[in-house]
Parts: sequence; C-alpha cells; structure tokens
Amino acid sequence: MKNLFIVVFIFGIAMMFWIKPKKYGYIIPAYIPLGENFDMDFDGIAKFSKKNKVITIVNPNNGPISRDENKYYFEKLEEKIKHIQNNGGKVIGYVSTSYGNRKEKDVKKDIDLWKNEWDTDGIFLDEGVGSCTNDCEKLIKKYQDYYEYVGDQIIVTNAGYIDENYENFLKDGVIMVIFENTYKKFISPDNYLGNIDLSKGKKGVLLHTTPKNIDGKKLKTLYKKYDLDYIYLTHKNWDTISLKLLGDL
Repeated sequence: MKNLFIVVFIFGIAMMFWIKPKKYGYIIPAYIPLGENFDMDFDGIAKFSKKNKVITIVNPNNGPISRDENKYYFEKLEEKIKHIQNNGGKVIGYVSTSYGNRKEKDVKKDIDLWKNEWDTDGIFLDEGVGSCTNDCEKLIKKYQDYYEYVGDQIIVTNAGYIDENYENFLKDGVIMVIFENTYKKFISPDNYLGNIDLSKGKKGVLLHTTPKNIDGKKLKTLYKKYDLDYIYLTHKNWDTISLKLLGDL
C-alpha cells in the first residue's frame, strides 16, 4: 500500500509539471534611434526585465559602432544596456550575416567590436539560416564557426524560416528564431512549423502586426506545442516596442 501511495504521489507531481503552462521568455528587438522614444522605450524594457526572462537586442547602426564613431550615442546606449542588465535582463548585439552571403571577416569584425568595446552578454546573428537546398555542409560549417568564434556567450541566430535541416544549424545553448512573420500566419493551421519535428534546441518566434486583442489561450497552446522558449510580439514592425502587449500575455 505504501509503494502504491508513492507511485501515485510521483505520478501526480509529474502531471502537475506536464499540464503547467510553459512560462514565456522574451526576445526584444530594441532598434531604437535617439529621439523622444529612446529613454521611454529602453527604461520600459529595463522595468519589464525585472519580473521577466528577457533578452534585448541592441542595434546602433545595422551592427555595432565604436565609441570613437559617435561618443554621445555610444554612451547613451551604454547607460541603457547597464540599466537593463542591472534589472536582471540580458543584452546582445546585432550582427548581420546576410543568410550566409556576408564575408566571414566582416561578420567576425562586428563580433569583435561588440566583444571588445561593449559590455553585452552575447550576439544576435541576424539573417541567419535554418534551411538549405544547396551547399548545406558549407553553410552549416560557416554558422558553426561563428558560434565557436562568439564563444561562451548568449547566441541567438535568426533563421526566420526553417525546414527539417534546422537542427544542423544549432549548437548546445544556441537559440534559434524559427519563425519571423505576422501573428496571423503564426496562428494559422497552415503554419509550416506544424510539419516539423521541433524537439531539438532552444527556439523563439518574432511576430509583427499583432492585433491588440489576441487569443492569449491559443497563443499559449501554440507556444507549448512548438516547444518554444522565447517570443516577441509587436503591433507594427520592429521599430515599435509593444511592452503592454507582452505584459498582457
């Protein structure tokens, strides 16, 4: 009887974890120019980071800048990065890879600039790859080399679209954005993610043009179904920060 009680107890605990809603993590593209929204948006992200798991992407000029290029902007952004980090958030620097077409030396130059001049927590490899038809091995090696070059920091690679080859572009600890599109297409029953085994790696989605009144229950169901770790939604495009939308999830 005692053994039966133990089995039932363990089963009950397991069921609680299985049915428990998966908690959202957030990736926020903070491509915010100097202006009236600069302080408001960055301070809002810092506040949001206090109670949530947040990775913020900073992007001064389609990639990093040095202090010498624009000391005023550099120091303003540096201050905002520290504010977010002091509140428990992580901040990563934007680097374009142009879907594997950008010269490796230029990609690594940007990575070096982020690592050497900025106190960030990692790198965001934009215009990444999570699918391929030709030169797969060459592309896979290129991105694996980037991961090695970044080293022991947070890495988010934005594939935007994936196929069954996506896991070859992963590495332990690397977060892949597997869907970058509209909210409407994400919740569609025709979403291609439903046809792919998504059991590998850490994953996130970036959703734009999101309605103000969304079906939160349906979104949580899809978040769990696709085994996601991070999400971002905005009402418009990436230059619009929609923290209220995230806070209402």
